[in-house]
Amino acid sequence: MAKGSRVLDVGCGDGALTGLIAMRFNANVEGVDVEPLSIELACKEFEKRGLRGRFAVIDGYAYPFDNASFAAVVCSDAIEHVQKPEAMLREMWRVLAPEGVLVLTTPIRYTEAPLDRMHVQEWFPEAFRQFCENVLDVKVQLELSHPVALAEIYASPTPIMGRFGRMGMNVLAKIGRNPFTRATSFRAFSTQTMIAKKPA
Repeated sequence: MAKGSRVLDVGCGDGALTGLIAMRFNANVEGVDVEPLSIELACKEFEKRGLRGRFAVIDGYAYPFDNASFAAVVCSDAIEHVQKPEAMLREMWRVLAPEGVLVLTTPIRYTEAPLDRMHVQEWFPEAFRQFCENVLDVKVQLELSHPVALAEIYASPTPIMGRFGRMGMNVLAKIGRNPFTRATSFRAFSTQTMIAKKPA
């Protein structure tokens, strides 16, 4: 992605991911979220850290941007919360420029009903791939990450295990050996990432 590219973070929350994108890629970032408090927090965090970005409250299905406005659109763990995921996906695709990249993450489904009561819908990986390809009418790439065993240790309710698990994995991530993205020795994962490039 070229320096200064315009990037949209859908469901930006407090702007944590938006900030990382701004710093790592020197991008012109914008974030949208349905929660006014999230947008307020994102603005405060950007101001506190001396970052530049624009944020707006949206209704989830209609963004205040022209067609083909962004070189990249990211959406991290938000699509599982909405009642109309097809509409959300189409709107992200609409504002993405030709040859732009859409990156979308969502939890992997494990049970008949979503494990998280805040989730409207979860998908098995192949079902999620088919959903995205049907809506976007392009082939997509799907990556699995965050091995379930490590995620369970990281989020353990046992104070000592959780604390040491988080500390150990954060140290590994800091030195460039993020265990959540190294999938070779694991079979079950908790996160799926869809990557789609818009045709020219």
